Amino acid sequence: MPNHDLTSKIKDIRSKSGMSQEAFAGILGVSKSKIQNIESGKQRVDHDFLRGLAVQFTVDINALLTDSPAAQQSDDVNCTAGQFIKVPRFEVEASAGNGSEVPSEAGTQAYAFNRKWLDKRGLKPNTLSVISVRGDSMEPDLNDGDLVLIDLANTDLADGKIYAVQYSGNLFVKRVQYIPGDTVRLVSRNAQYAPIEIKTPEADGVRVVGRVVASMHEW
Repeated sequence: MPNHDLTSKIKDIRSKSGMSQEAFAGILGVSKSKIQNIESGKQRVDHDFLRGLAVQFTVDINALLTDSPAAQQSDDVNCTAGQFIKVPRFEVEASAGNGSEVPSEAGTQAYAFNRKWLDKRGLKPNTLSVISVRGDSMEPDLNDGDLVLIDLANTDLADGKIYAVQYSGNLFVKRVQYIPGDTVRLVSRNAQYAPIEIKTPEADGVRVVGRVVASMHEW
């Protein structure tokens, strides 16, 4: 049977950190449903989950598993909560296939990222956003439903990198390849999809939204 005192402490850690279940799950690399099941007492807390708490939230696991009050753990989380930056997720699907119409870009939720991780990569929180991927043309690099972190400040196309690119009213997530003659090729990872060749990108109305700097699986 699940340890209800332990699940209560875990819920308290998340609440004191100011994170939603989805954001908390993203930091720990698990599904939102797993967080829901743990907090409701429907699922046991496994060792990998506890290790994630120890690493990401500087929680003393030995204290967590004993009768120490949850408030003591909450104090630890309050001290470390500033280590995380919330990045907005926009209700936009970038097609990994043959194109996806660009809907409203209003942000509806946020994901938390480790500040040190962002700083190490030179990423500024106010230029980042999270969107989802639709289609299978970038598999196995990116799967249908994956979330991608986009650096909106990085719009200079570099050969071999993956970008979110708006073209002909559609939004794509593709790897960029330069070919002679001022032509850019948007290349899929899945060989079943033909590359999209764009001659003189600036003249053809191509808008580079930003470079894909990380991806996350959403289960």
